[in-house]
Amino acid sequence: MQYFTKDDGRQLPVSDDFLLPFLSPTSPGTNYWDSPPPGPVTDRQRGRTVLQVHQVLQLLRKCGVELKGRKLLDIGTGPGLIPRLMLEFSDLGSAVGIDPYLSGEHATSWQGHNEDEALREMRDFIRAASPVALDYGNYRELMGYEHHTLIPDRFPYEVQPAKPYRFEQIGAHDLSELDELFDILYVKAIDHIPDWSGIFAAASAVAAEDAVFCIKHFSFFSFLGPHRYATTNIPWGHLLLNDDEYRRFAKEFHGHRAEQMIDFYFTGLAYPRKTMSGLVKIAYEHGFLPVTIINEPLRNLAEFHRLAESVEGFWDMARENYPDLGAEEMFSGRYHIVFRRIPADTGSQKTGNGSAPIGSGKQTGH
Repeated sequence: MQYFTKDDGRQLPVSDDFLLPFLSPTSPGTNYWDSPPPGPVTDRQRGRTVLQVHQVLQLLRKCGVELKGRKLLDIGTGPGLIPRLMLEFSDLGSAVGIDPYLSGEHATSWQGHNEDEALREMRDFIRAASPVALDYGNYRELMGYEHHTLIPDRFPYEVQPAKPYRFEQIGAHDLSELDELFDILYVKAIDHIPDWSGIFAAASAVAAEDAVFCIKHFSFFSFLGPHRYATTNIPWGHLLLNDDEYRRFAKEFHGHRAEQMIDFYFTGLAYPRKTMSGLVKIAYEHGFLPVTIINEPLRNLAEFHRLAESVEGFWDMARENYPDLGAEEMFSGRYHIVFRRIPADTGSQKTGNGSAPIGSGKQTGH
């Protein structure tokens, strides 16, 4: 067993046994920290994409959000599959996808796919597997490596006509450049975007009066929170090391890729780190209230707990670095959060029970 010595002399165990068993398999001939190589759409990508579309449509429906004719903004859209498939399999009216990177430019991007071909392949796959309704049972076998517990209900759909979609190459903080309002905002990679206050400020500027903001969030504080590119092979190392110790650890134990690892840790992930409580507070400061928050835990929870207990002084070290962090967030997986825009004139928009209905209010133009 190897050990890393912290600045105060405490030692932490280092072994790939603390990491590799919990990562999904990579493509043949690649390292676990490599980006996906170019190639055809894989079964895993099919399953993961269908689940994401199915989950967000189901979540919006469960929260009473009216979809018909509404305008969607997908922040961090990547190849644009999520908004374009949502248009295909719901009665949304139009969508815009924004991303500062083109497909394949970022380490976490889909690699080497023609976007239109990928869309056709995904659409044909969904229609063949689930011809009249999105049905988890019809793609369950593709989900073996995905950490998920939120199983969406059957979601009926009808074949939709062609609808407006466009892509804009801008970042999440520059939404005002779009110069239009949206009814539904969605972001699935806020864990990769810094300055959360800037994100919510930008979102507030383009949110329609009764807009909802739906977020899928993977907390940094989860066991695999730094993602495969920057997660340490110390049990919960990202909680136990301060920033300077992380840099030193990367150089001592991952020297061949230390700079890449450090760069992703500090620039590829949201920094400075914010907890879920901090996220909700920032949202509120910019006019958004949470409607629902669902924690979809990672599998292997028992093993993660065992690893935490195996490190002497674990909880004290974690509290020293992150005093506001709760154990619930540590053992989280994906969060699904729906925020509602706080009406500007709450007095005139309240219902009899004192709250504004999510799906009510004036529609924006499309």
